[in-house]
Parts: sequence; structure tokens; C-alpha cells
Amino acid sequence: MRKIILLALAVMAIASCGNNSNTLKKNEQAKLDSLEIVKAKRDSISRIILLEKEKDEYHKTFMLRKKYIGFIYKYPQSIDFIAEFGSPETLSGTNNDKWIVYFPKGNFTVVQNKKTNKFENICAGKYPNLKNDVTAELSKIIGKRMKYSEYIEEVNSIKYGVSEKLGMTNCVNKDCVEYYSKGNFTTVAFLEFNDNRDFVTLKKIAIGKVPRLNEY
Repeated sequence: MRKIILLALAVMAIASCGNNSNTLKKNEQAKLDSLEIVKAKRDSISRIILLEKEKDEYHKTFMLRKKYIGFIYKYPQSIDFIAEFGSPETLSGTNNDKWIVYFPKGNFTVVQNKKTNKFENICAGKYPNLKNDVTAELSKIIGKRMKYSEYIEEVNSIKYGVSEKLGMTNCVNKDCVEYYSKGNFTTVAFLEFNDNRDFVTLKKIAIGKVPRLNEY
């Protein structure tokens, strides 16, 4: 009888160990699942923050260009400009013709024509390659309903590279988001195809590859 009782106790102990092991595994898995959920939420929040930052920079660039392209940066106007936006930092790419400069308080970069002292381009953030940017010039056709042939003369693959569609690939009579690698810019354009004639209206343009530009 005593042997039977001891055997029963041993079986119960083994079963208890097994249950404890299963419980530990479940608890560990629950912790891992919770960590994955937390990580996913953090990643989602980071993406939202990044999108909002890019969106703010896009609109800031648009505002700066509207206000300051053509601005003559020389004394005494330059004194007030520096007081508001900070002491200028000359960036690489500056040469005898162009001054590439960053204003830290304003957090924007400017291309100035040294002969005329005029601001020719401007964008939010610190961007040493702004001298090579073409979006300021191309933004002049934003909102203009153009024949398709006229549009591709302005925004064409020979100058700016073959366009890469970002997002949907069927852009017929819809807003189309495209990236031009040689020009390093993204466009949102409405492609209008009908029986009579084809038209394109450029709606937005931004420096770099911006897949969600249509959401800005």
C-alpha cells in the first residue's frame, strides 16, 4: 500500500512539473506576444510621426518658395533676415556663381545667385544638393492643365529618368504618383485620357522619393 501511495505521489509530482512547464511556456509566449504588439504600435506611431514631419516640410518649402524666391539678399535686408533666421552657414556645392547656404534658426537651405544676390531656390531642412534641384522651376506649372505632349516636354524621361509609379499602377483618369530618379523628385499628376485629347495637370511636386505625396 505504501508503495502505491509513493508511486501516486511521484506521478502527481511529475504532472505538476509538466503543468508548471506548460504554464511557464504560455507566460513566456504571452510576454513575447505583448512585446510584438508594443513594437508594432511603436512602429506605427513612428511612421505617423515621420509622415507628419515630411508633410510639414513639404508645406514649409512651398510657403518659403512663394515668399522668398526672388528675394534680394544684401544689406540692409540681409541684417533683418539673419536676425530672424540665424547666421548663414555656407554649404558644400558653393561656387563662383551660386551660394548654397543654411539658416539654422529658420531650418532651411537657400541657393543664391551671386551676381544678382537673388534667392533662386529654397527648401526646408539642410540640403547641400539644392543647387541641383529642379522642383522649384517645375512647380511653376502646378495647376496648369496641359496637353499630354506638352507635359512630357516639361517632365520627360530624357532629362529626369524613366518615371517609377509609386502605389497604384493604373493611373487613367486618376491622380498618379511618380518618381523620377535622374531628377530626384516625385510628382502627383492627374492623367486625363478621353476620346478627344489627353491632358495632364501637375498637382504636387517634391524633392526626393515621396511615396505618400498624394496624402500631403
